[in-house]
Amino acid sequence: MNKKVYQGRGERLDVFVADILGISRNKAQNYIKERLVFVNGRAGKPSIILEAGDNVEVQDAKDKGLKQVIPKVKIVFENKDIIVIDKDPGIVVYPDSNHKTGTLLDAVRPKIDIESDERPGVVHRLDKDTSGLIVFAKNSDTERALKREIKSRKFEKIYLALVWGHVEPENGKIEIPIRRSEKDRKKMEASDTGKDAFTEYEVVHYYNQSDTGCRISQMTLLKVKIITGRTHQIRVHLAAIGYPVVGDKTYGRRDDRSGLARQFLHASDLSFKLNGKMYSFHSDLPKYLRIFLEKQE
Repeated sequence: MNKKVYQGRGERLDVFVADILGISRNKAQNYIKERLVFVNGRAGKPSIILEAGDNVEVQDAKDKGLKQVIPKVKIVFENKDIIVIDKDPGIVVYPDSNHKTGTLLDAVRPKIDIESDERPGVVHRLDKDTSGLIVFAKNSDTERALKREIKSRKFEKIYLALVWGHVEPENGKIEIPIRRSEKDRKKMEASDTGKDAFTEYEVVHYYNQSDTGCRISQMTLLKVKIITGRTHQIRVHLAAIGYPVVGDKTYGRRDDRSGLARQFLHASDLSFKLNGKMYSFHSDLPKYLRIFLEKQE
C-alpha cells in the first residue's frame, strides 16, 4: 500500500491536501470523500481543522481498488432500527488508514439506510482487540436518537476487565481527563489538559492471592462502567491508577507474562432506551477467557 504521511499545520483539511498534492480544492475534497485521506488513523472530512502534530496520511488513488473483505459476525439482535453484534477480537469497527476493509461496518453496511461516506450507523466503538457488544443504527433517526442517549449519559456500557494487582478499594470511580498523546498520536494518555473522562468499577473476584505473595502474581477481575466514552478510556484509566489490563500491549505491563494474545477486556452488557422502549443485551466471556480465569483459581 502506497501512502505518505504529513504533519498538520492548523488549516482546513481540503486546503492542506490541495496544497501538498498541488491540485484544486475541489479535487482535494473529492480525494478526501473517496476515503484516501486519514487524520490520526480516521477517515478525514474536508472541513475539519488540523492541529499541529496531527498525522495526515494520504493514500495512492490506485489503492482504492483493494478487494473488499466481509468478516463473519454474530448478530444477536436486529429489527428495523438497530443491529446488535457480539464482536470477536481482532476486528475493527470501521475503516481507518491501516484497515481498509474487513471491518464490522463492511458487514452491516448493506443493512444501513444512511447516506454517509464516513461512518454510517456507528454510534460507539470497541477497540480492535476488545470483544463484546456493539450496536449500529440502521437509519438516521435512530442514529441521532442513540447519539442523544450517549451524550446524556443514559447509554449504559459495562465491561469485564482483568487487571494486574489487588485492586483497592473494591468499588471506585476514576475521574482523570484523557487526551491524545503528543509523542504518539495513535495513543491516548491521562492528562490534566485532556477531556473529562469518568469510569466506575467494582471488584468481581481476586486471583492468585496466596501464590508467592508477589504483586505480579495478583490479578483482579473488575466490572467496569464507562460514563464517558473517550478513546481507550478503560485501558488508560486503569493503567493510570496502577492496575493495567492483563494482556494489553499498548498500556499494559512490560513484564506481562500472562500469555494472552490480546487485552482481557470484554463488553459484556449494553442497555439503552429507544423510541420509548428499553433494550438490554448480555454477552458471556469468550471461552478462551473463561478458561484463562479457571487456570488462575
